[in-house]
Amino acid sequence: MAMCVTLNVDGTLTPTGQTVGECTGYVLVSGSEYGVYQVMQDALTAPTSDQALGWFFGAWGLVMIMYLAARCVGAVVSMFNDK
Repeated sequence: MAMCVTLNVDGTLTPTGQTVGECTGYVLVSGSEYGVYQVMQDALTAPTSDQALGWFFGAWGLVMIMYLAARCVGAVVSMFNDK
């Protein structure tokens, strides 16, 4: 659970009793809370240009592979159509 603290002159921390939303000092969080914040920060960061290119060409490549596979299957099926 997060706690609002102030830093004293001698370097110690003192809890203020304020809510986290109204904290005028520092917010002290537990290790598990920090882990959640770190995961969310990583998930919401903008991708690098290499990552964006990888996602774009990966999706484009998947569409092209599926198109070519469907075209090959269509060619085989059309051989068996009697018209």
